[in-house]
Amino acid sequence: MTDTITGNPTIEAYDGPIDLSRPHFVGVGGCAMSGLARLLAEMGHQVTGSDLHDSAALAALRTAGVRVQVGHDAVYIEGASCVVYTTVAQNAPEVRAARVAGIPVVHRAQVLDRLAAGRRLVAVSGSHGKSTTTGMLAHILRTLGQDPTYLIGADLNGPSSGAHLGASRLLVAEADESDRSFHFLAPSIAVITNVTDDHPENFTDHADVLRAYVGFGARIAPHGFLIVNADCVGATVAADVIAAERPDLTVLRYGRDRAADVRLLDVHAEGWSASGSVRMPNGVVVGVTLPRPATHHLDNAVAAVACAVALGLDPADVAGAACTFGGVRRRFEHIDTRSGVTVIDSYADHPNEIAADLDAARTLARGRVFVVFQPSGHARVLAFGNRIGGVLAEKADYVLLLDVHGTVPEGRPIADGTAILGRLRDGDYCLPLGPDHAARIVGRMAGRGDVVLTMGTGDVTGYGPAILDALSSRSEVALSA
Repeated sequence: MTDTITGNPTIEAYDGPIDLSRPHFVGVGGCAMSGLARLLAEMGHQVTGSDLHDSAALAALRTAGVRVQVGHDAVYIEGASCVVYTTVAQNAPEVRAARVAGIPVVHRAQVLDRLAAGRRLVAVSGSHGKSTTTGMLAHILRTLGQDPTYLIGADLNGPSSGAHLGASRLLVAEADESDRSFHFLAPSIAVITNVTDDHPENFTDHADVLRAYVGFGARIAPHGFLIVNADCVGATVAADVIAAERPDLTVLRYGRDRAADVRLLDVHAEGWSASGSVRMPNGVVVGVTLPRPATHHLDNAVAAVACAVALGLDPADVAGAACTFGGVRRRFEHIDTRSGVTVIDSYADHPNEIAADLDAARTLARGRVFVVFQPSGHARVLAFGNRIGGVLAEKADYVLLLDVHGTVPEGRPIADGTAILGRLRDGDYCLPLGPDHAARIVGRMAGRGDVVLTMGTGDVTGYGPAILDALSSRSEVALSA
């Protein structure tokens, strides 16, 4: 997660016809962008793209027939029918050149909306849990023979695996609230997993965030569904306002609260699994067990189950399919266990997400919990650093803190992690650290039964392999002694 320039891409957005015969994607290596580019390529469009750095995602796109360039240059848009961007790339050379040349510049969500034409769109929004919920729903539908097209903001297994071009009219997609671009969408079914303060670079306060979700709900197709988390105050407030303005909608509430129509009961975590019972509106109860100890993933599962049931599928079949979902990359992903030390990769960067994943890690640990944490987004660290530091200090035994990750728009303040450091215990952190340095520290300190999390949205995901190598080397030394 990098900082984005404050603004709303729906204001003064391009509103003419979108010609997708030869689109150029700026920042094509991002999960959502690469998935969308691959879908269009599979549909027969001549897709090109560019990104600042080469990556496995670019390699996968090349294999799929997308012509990609490393670096940004105005020359790459020559012959493009439109230029596709995300808010973080709105000032890239290709975007500026396209505006000067009169080539339509369209936001990624506008292309998603175009893709939804003639399809039934299920759009999953929320401050947290979007990717897991979207991925689980797509998996349920595919398992039950529905073959939807889907676009997830994360990979399921390999690079660019978060997208699939299906044969049915169903389109399941993650709806991004971070820059209000979900206001381009008009779903038949909309999900709100939760509404919390986030993206301080784009929203002024909680009321501003709530207004964005109300605006999203107002765009639901006539007589559509709104599926909302009954356990989240922000989500229920937004749902109440949406329902008052749109009495034609069917509102389906899910969660652990007594008011939930689809209610999660008997939540339990043990080892590498979390289980619970789901009671449907008609009183039918089905069981769900996930191969993750993170009980908050059960909340995402109930959201996906509620969607699938709203689509007319049998609850028992839906629950059975949910149990076979393997998860989403970097969402409490088990990388490996070496020398009795378990290494997990986590995308969490918001205080609520960090707390949830550390609680899950604590259920696994027979010893201590280590966190190699990379703060992400300067605006986020400035706004939430004190809370982030407090959560890390409370729920982790040792914290290795990295430098703040993310670009800073000109004229915006820079964060240095001081607020986080101020809440940590003496001796629990090191700053700054590279992968090898962090690996040596963890390899020296971690013992059998401990859990290590590499946590954050940046390149900290690459620290896991180095840590595992350090743990293996330690075992080899012990065996040779």
